[in-house]
Amino acid sequence: MTQAEFKVALEGLKKKLKEITENNFFNKLQYYEEIPFTQGQYWGYELSIIDKYDSCIHINCGFFTASGQFRNKSLNINDFFFYNEEIGDEFYRVEELGLLNELIAELNKFDYFEQNEESVSLNVHSYIVGGDQWLQQVCQEYILILCLDDNNSNNLHLGIQQNERIKIKVSENGRNTYFKIPFDKSTFFENHEKMERTNMKAWEYDVVLSFAGEDRKYVYEIADTLKSSGIKVFYDKYEVVSLWGKDLYSHLDDIYRNKSMYCVMFLSKNYKKKVWTNHERESAQARAFEEKAEYILPIRLDETEIPGIKSTTGYISANEYTPRKISEFIEGKVKEYIIV
Repeated sequence: MTQAEFKVALEGLKKKLKEITENNFFNKLQYYEEIPFTQGQYWGYELSIIDKYDSCIHINCGFFTASGQFRNKSLNINDFFFYNEEIGDEFYRVEELGLLNELIAELNKFDYFEQNEESVSLNVHSYIVGGDQWLQQVCQEYILILCLDDNNSNNLHLGIQQNERIKIKVSENGRNTYFKIPFDKSTFFENHEKMERTNMKAWEYDVVLSFAGEDRKYVYEIADTLKSSGIKVFYDKYEVVSLWGKDLYSHLDDIYRNKSMYCVMFLSKNYKKKVWTNHERESAQARAFEEKAEYILPIRLDETEIPGIKSTTGYISANEYTPRKISEFIEGKVKEYIIV
């Protein structure tokens, strides 16, 4: 491949990345050929080519941002790594739908760079613009690799590159702050303590919602706000296709017992008398009993006593807070923030 041919192939790849990034993702993403200087969180594409002599070149292929809270203008560390997981999941969903396949032809153009004996990949990195040097070092992460199949160059492989998350507690001036970060980032935090239940990616959902159908209008507002904030929430109306044809009794038992970080229960007189809510409650209580840890987060819509929910269990009253505020509480719990 001549230098001119390489330049043409590189421009073609950038053009295709812009098209896919801005049109094929569920979140609204914006592609830039050069990194903007506005404070916030960014992701970058990097083309890597390793030749037969193990010599490697890395070439910038553009950057992108996400809309809304994903911009992370406050440069929050927990948000940075949480949003990286969300973007990683987004790539997997898009790849499963075949919406990244147009990259195959573009990457194959580089397969003739060194007598067809090189390895070509497209890497996705994340970092921030703004903050001090310490924060910029913490908020750097290699999250994904997209590469051609060695045996079939018409297949595209997507691989996760993120390190395992751990939860740490940092104590300073009498205040405890909690972080969920890659294990290799803990060295940046002095006087930190590693906490239990560390692997955030073990859970298919951040929260599952358990409620009676009569209370759906109230619950939907919370579910919608959580989803818009990037929280992975199990809400039945979002799962129509995944629930279709399944044995719901056993499937929902698995969801409410094993698949989520927390179960949010909306307790009411309607909740108490429903067969399915009692099934969900029993599954969630079994999980809470086995782990002997907080898992059930009750929200009281009225004063009805629910079997198995102790009166001493901390709860939130729907009469005292708006659905949006309760959504913020749930989001804070998931991200292990201290809500002031």
